Amino acid sequence: METADKVLSKALKILEKYPLCDYCLGRQFAALGYGVSNAERGRAIKTMLLIEGHRLSGEGREEGVEILSHLAASGFKPAATLMKKLGAQPPEEKPCYICEGILNKKRFQEISGKIIEELRSYEFRNLVVGARVPTEVREREDSLRSEFEIDTGEDIKGDITREIGKILQREFKAEIEYHNPEIVVLVDLFSQEYLIQVNPLFIKGFYRKLVKNIPQTPWYCRYCWGRGCEHCNYTGREYPESVSEFIGNPAIELFEALDYKFHGAGREDVDARVAGTGRPFILELKHPRKRFIDLSVLEERINREAAGKVEVSGLAYSSRRELRILKSLSPIASKTYEAVVEFDGEVDEERLRMVEERFRDIVVEQRTPRRVLKRRADKIRMKKLYYVEAERLDDRVVKFRIKTQGGLYVKELIDGDEGRTQPNIAEALGRKPLKIDLTVVEVEAAGSA
Repeated sequence: METADKVLSKALKILEKYPLCDYCLGRQFAALGYGVSNAERGRAIKTMLLIEGHRLSGEGREEGVEILSHLAASGFKPAATLMKKLGAQPPEEKPCYICEGILNKKRFQEISGKIIEELRSYEFRNLVVGARVPTEVREREDSLRSEFEIDTGEDIKGDITREIGKILQREFKAEIEYHNPEIVVLVDLFSQEYLIQVNPLFIKGFYRKLVKNIPQTPWYCRYCWGRGCEHCNYTGREYPESVSEFIGNPAIELFEALDYKFHGAGREDVDARVAGTGRPFILELKHPRKRFIDLSVLEERINREAAGKVEVSGLAYSSRRELRILKSLSPIASKTYEAVVEFDGEVDEERLRMVEERFRDIVVEQRTPRRVLKRRADKIRMKKLYYVEAERLDDRVVKFRIKTQGGLYVKELIDGDEGRTQPNIAEALGRKPLKIDLTVVEVEAAGSA
């Protein structure tokens, strides 16, 4: 542990060779003392050296004036004033060896003022300040610390982020948040430039799709990929609407965001409905200016503008952590479907009961369906099938309730996809499906099956 005398002795040796501002001197001893800034620490050290220099000068010792001279050269004005009072000529003030005078209150206030003006248009409760420092500045400080064997210092970024952070905290009454900040301010004090990064806002909820032929996300024309052509009537789209747009576009307007990204817990076929409690989703709003909107306002607007097509419920603020959980659980979370199937002939009741018995707690081997081969890798997937319940509505129409692990293609479980899915219901019944009307009725968390 450094004693006070050793700190003063080491500080004097540094100043004899290198002029340092209050920030840069105090930073070399940042591990000593608590509750004071590096600038305050550096000024305190210089003040103690001033007292010692004055004492030695009063005794007629030349080293006293030398101490005052080194202090004055480092920009410590009380030392220059004292030298004049003692009849000595103070040396010319030199820029700080490490920061070259960049670390000063005026510069901190100037760049903070610019940041404050830009931040006034954003809502936030917390932020964090980061800093960029030129390589040559860091190298000078590293060299000095090596030369004087300093092990009590901190990174120069600490000075910059702390000083600007205090100013922003006072202005906005915001907390400093290191792990999940809403606003990140990245400052380069040396170039007087800064960057404000507004982190995304996450909203979770459930959606129900009330009609067929609405994809979860925009489906661009397969011929022109969005450019517009005769096949899509120059719209660039296979379908004019999507679930994500019904939800995301009103949110962009209310939260004054630049863009959004829609994350669903899996996705249904475009011609399938989503009923029951709905499919979980998380909406990621990018660069939002507003963060404190009453979500009941958003829910009401979505349901009004998408009336009869899409409906949302249970909207709540979420987080990146919950998004990671949604993505990781989606491939294994269980889904329950209702499928009304018309077959090419009469369906035997006894075979239906056999399907219920045989298709319970089994693993289905499913090769990528032919209908999605253009956008999915051709591989075999092993997926759990929990149960199939069957109710015959007439001789040729059956309503199935099917619960599966996420990622199992239910239409292919029913029709077999020319043998690419094994086992399949069509083979078990000895009948070919003519029409499959599919509805997602429940999406559960993994492990709830």
